[in-house]
This record gives sequence, structure tokens and C-alpha cells, in this order.
Amino acid sequence: MLNRNLFSVISLTVWMVAYNIGVLPAIMPAIVRDFDSSIGSIQTVLVLFSLTTAAFAPTTENLCRYFGRTPVFLGGLVLYGIGIGLTALSPSIAILAVSFAVLTGLAATPLVSTPWTIADLLYTGKSGEQITMGLIVSSSLGSLMGSLLGGFLTSQIGWRWAFVPSLIVLILILLRKRSLPNLTLYAQQPIDWIGGLLSFLGLGLILSGLSLAMEYGWWERKRVFSIAGVVLPPFPVSIVPPLVASGVILLGFFLFWQRRQARKGEASILRAGLLRKPGFVLGTAAAMLHTLITTGVQFNLYQYVPLALSLDPYRTALTIIPYAVIKIVVIIGSLKLLRLGSDRYGDTVFQRLSPKSLVFSGLGLLAVGIVMLYRSLRLEATSIDLLPGLIVMGIGSGLFAPFVSRLTYAAAESGKAEGTGIYNPVQNLGSSLGRAILGTSFIFFASRDVVDGIVRQMGQTIDPVSRVQLIATLQNMVQTLSRKELTAAVVNRVPRSVVPFLRQISQEATTSGMQTSLLLALLFTGVCFLLAASLPKYPLYRAEEI
Repeated sequence: MLNRNLFSVISLTVWMVAYNIGVLPAIMPAIVRDFDSSIGSIQTVLVLFSLTTAAFAPTTENLCRYFGRTPVFLGGLVLYGIGIGLTALSPSIAILAVSFAVLTGLAATPLVSTPWTIADLLYTGKSGEQITMGLIVSSSLGSLMGSLLGGFLTSQIGWRWAFVPSLIVLILILLRKRSLPNLTLYAQQPIDWIGGLLSFLGLGLILSGLSLAMEYGWWERKRVFSIAGVVLPPFPVSIVPPLVASGVILLGFFLFWQRRQARKGEASILRAGLLRKPGFVLGTAAAMLHTLITTGVQFNLYQYVPLALSLDPYRTALTIIPYAVIKIVVIIGSLKLLRLGSDRYGDTVFQRLSPKSLVFSGLGLLAVGIVMLYRSLRLEATSIDLLPGLIVMGIGSGLFAPFVSRLTYAAAESGKAEGTGIYNPVQNLGSSLGRAILGTSFIFFASRDVVDGIVRQMGQTIDPVSRVQLIATLQNMVQTLSRKELTAAVVNRVPRSVVPFLRQISQEATTSGMQTSLLLALLFTGVCFLLAASLPKYPLYRAEEI
């Protein structure tokens, strides 16, 4: 039977984390203006948040096994409240980055994993399906309210007030903490600090390298990376290969250490058995790509809409939220469809409409929605023009998300509890890469088209080397200068005869950059379709056995 007090605690927790992730893109223009910062800096904060959460996941599970999941969860709540409070009071972009990306990133790891673990351990059958559905809806509602409510509070009062709703929810969770189950120690054994450090550094370096690739170049250096005036690396190569290589080496040491610990029967962080199951690995990767696509597209829309449609944060959120609303409606409507095990064996309707076919249908509709969104982007576009594509994307995601997770866990052949510790952090990785890859590609292609448009307006030609340098310079300026500073810098560098055409050139470049990033998202959708082909047609276990 479903414990309503317990469900309210874990669903509010999921809502709170999703709210704060959804609120930052919505209030991004206001933060840029207030701190005289740049879009790139806010993007970096979001990427670092997801990187921190994903990289800290193995160590968090280690701490939960030693201290117990409930104490670690409560400690995460306190740290999360401190992080959000400092974020709202931040006097500079640097303090905001440390508060949100580091403090709340670390704290969010147990807050993300614990609700799903509680659902897996305490509920089975129909109750398990209901609580899983509730958590999915809570997460979607949190992201939706972050965009809508956060944008409204920013427009009416100020961006700092946009974090107040999550602090109120956090207080409500703490007031109901007694309803949390007493999840005692899984194993009374020492904490594997060495394994935790190796996994954190290894994953952190790899993910950081991937997130910086579009900005600094995959191999050839686009711009210099330096710390305290020291250029890294000291040879003419992008910072990305050294970061990724260092991370791979550290993960190699991590795997060696885990095998050593397992042979000696000592403390270790994770069991690698699931990583040898192709269905689980490929299904998790497919879900990650879906997260990458949807997160990246929404993040780019929060940059595109204010520039192209000249809307404030609240109206920008109203333009984009149909995707999230439709996704929630479709997920709720598929509640009966989620009874996969029993329906597989008893209902002929579901024998004709398998869960795997719904996954493929969702991906197909997601691809169609991306194409519709691509075709709706033009200089005179309005919010209504974007609506059909966002609705179709929402239907696709609503069909894909709940079914791909069930089939992925089924491929693990060991239930959900063991797989959650891998599945959820990988989705955080998807969010990070979505903002890093699609977000940075939007800036890169828009910068490229601005340079080409200015050169074309001047009636001149430019050699390829100089063109690449100018694009890299403008891309760097977009990510490091405020909008006012960027406009002044471009105006001062172009002939006066070109200045009257700059607005049209920038709007055309912004639209073209957004379209190119959508084509890249469409490519990822195709890869996601191939990965999903490895999933079983039906779960290998009945719902009541989960």
C-alpha cells in the first residue's frame, strides 16, 4: 500500500531538484545582465552541475552503504539548502558557480538517487508502478514550474526570488523527514575513499573534456586554455585530448583498484556485473541520448527565443513549456500501459502493441517534432509557429521516457535497485552533454554565420585561416562578454557601412545556428534509434516480480 507521507517526501525532493535545473535557463538573461556576464558562463554552470552530480554518484553510493541512505539523504538536503541559499544571494558569477555547480551538485546526487531507490526497495507490483509514474511526473512538473514560475518571478520581482519556491519545498521535506524509512547500513565495512577519488576524478576529467570540445576544439586548439596564467597543455593541442586521456587513465586505475578490492574481499564502490549486459548498457545509452537531445534543444530555445522573438523570461518560458506539458499529459495517460509484465501475459492488445514499439514510436515522433521545429524557424517566426513542433516532441518524449527505463532495467535481469545507481547518473551525463554539445554548437554556427554575413555585406573575401580565427574570436566573445559589451565590440570592429545591417545579420545567423543544432539533434535521434534496437520487446519479468 502506498504511504502518502513518504510519497510526498520523495516526490517533492524530485520536484525540487528538477525545478532548480529548469529555472536557471529561464532566468539566464537576467543573471547575465545583473552580473554583466555571458550566456557561456551560465551554460558552464549548468554543465558543471551535471558533471559534479554524475561524477560523485559512485562515491555517494559508497557513503550510503556505510552510513545508511537516510542519513546521507538528510545531509544532502541540508547541503542543498545551503547551496541554493548562497546561489540566490550570490554577489558575483564566480560565487554563483561554486554555490550551484559544486555545493548543490554534490548534494543533488543522493537527492536524485534516494527517491528511486526507496521506490524500488519498498514497493512492488501496482504500487511500484504508481510511485514510479509519480516520480516521473514530479520531475517533469518540477522542470516545467522552474521554467514558468521562475520566469514569472524574474520578470516581476527579480531572478534571486526564483529560487525561493525550492527553498520552501525543502523546508516542507525536512518537516516530514520522520516519514522516511529507516534504511540502515547495507554493509558494515570501511569506505573505499581511494576508489571514490579515482572514479570522481576520472569521470570528472572525461566529462569536462567532452563538454569543452566544441569551444576549445577536439584536437586542434581553437583557443588557449589557461589556469593562473599557465597555458595548458604547453604544446599546440586542444585541452580536450589531455583531459580525456587523463580521465581514461584514472578510470583504468579505478577498475584495477576495484578488482583488487574484490579479490581481497574489502570495500569497493560498485559491482561491474551490469556493465557486461549489452541490453542494459545500450538501453542506458539510448536513454542518455534522449536526455541529451531534449535538454540541449530546450537550452538552445531559451537562448534563441529572447533574441529572435524579443520576449522576456516569462513569455519565453510560456513559449517553450508546451513540450513539458504535453510530455506530462502523455506520461500520465500511459499509466495503464506501464503495467508491462501482466499485460504482456494477459492482454492481447498489448501483445500487438509491445513496449518496444512504443519506444520506437516515441523516437519517431521526437524526430518528426524536431523537423517541424526546424521548418518553423524563420525571421518572422512567432511563438505560435513553434507550438506544433514542441507538441509533437512532447508526445514523443512522453512515450519514450517511461518505457525505455522499464525495458532497460528488464535487460539487466536483476530488477531496478542495482541498475538505478548507474542509470540515473548517466542521465545526468546526458543533460550535461546536451548543454555542452548542442548548446556550444548553436553558438559556434551562429558565430560562423555572423562572420560570413559581415564579410558578404562588405563585398570582400577572406582566406580560410583568417575566417576560422574570426569565428573562434567571435565565439569566445559570445561566451565571455555581456550582450551590451558584445554589441559594442562588434560595432567597433566593422566598417560603419555594415553597422545598419548588423541586427538583420545577427537574427539570420541566430536562426541558422538554431536550425543547424536541430539537425545535429536529429542525427543523435537516429543513433538513439539504433541503440534502442537492443532492448527486449517485452520485459523479462512480471510487474509483481520487480
